[in-house]
Amino acid sequence: MNYLFLTILLLVVINSFGYLYSYLIVTGSIGSNNQIQPKSNRDKKYFDKHKSLFLINVLILMFFVFLGFYFFGDFIIDQTSSFSFFHLFFHLSVILIFDDTFFYFLHRFMHENKYVYYKIHKIHHEANSPIPIDYIYVHPLEWMSGFIGPFIGILILGGVNIYTFWLYLIIRNLHELDIHSGIKSSFLNKTIPFAGTNEHHDKHHAVRNGNYSSTFTFWDIIFKTKI
Repeated sequence: MNYLFLTILLLVVINSFGYLYSYLIVTGSIGSNNQIQPKSNRDKKYFDKHKSLFLINVLILMFFVFLGFYFFGDFIIDQTSSFSFFHLFFHLSVILIFDDTFFYFLHRFMHENKYVYYKIHKIHHEANSPIPIDYIYVHPLEWMSGFIGPFIGILILGGVNIYTFWLYLIIRNLHELDIHSGIKSSFLNKTIPFAGTNEHHDKHHAVRNGNYSSTFTFWDIIFKTKI
């Protein structure tokens, strides 16, 4: 099985969905009556301004996925492990926790260190009320740094089954698209304990302080940065 090709194809499909989702939002085709910030100025002009950096970062991402599989594929994917739902759930949980923990401290650092904020992270905060493609409307160094967390988790686990890796990419990317949509969270999302809701991250964009977590909210609760 060509894991590299299928992984890149998966990312293409997810980001194509994000692109279409964003377009439908800014044209008012969906979500117009369910916005977190009803008075936000998210229109076609906004979309056109942000789509170039989105596309550039997605292309760079594909290139880095290729390099990652070429140089570190044996460390990331354990081709000897047999599939089981227990290992899938356990490994996925470990990766998501490592990912969110690293993201929290990295994200908080990028806000508290003013040099890093103005040179790197401020690009992402050009969006006071984001749309889905804004999840990767960032300086390339920012999203590259974000890969460190899940990579550490995978290394500690000694590699994971390819299906675990794909499921992680699906959950993490779709969640990022969702929390940057500016649309109110679904009932299901709100019922998951400590889940990072759309409102949680949208408020971070609105005030640019606090709510540094993404997938979960427990680090914001523990360190009293939840707003």
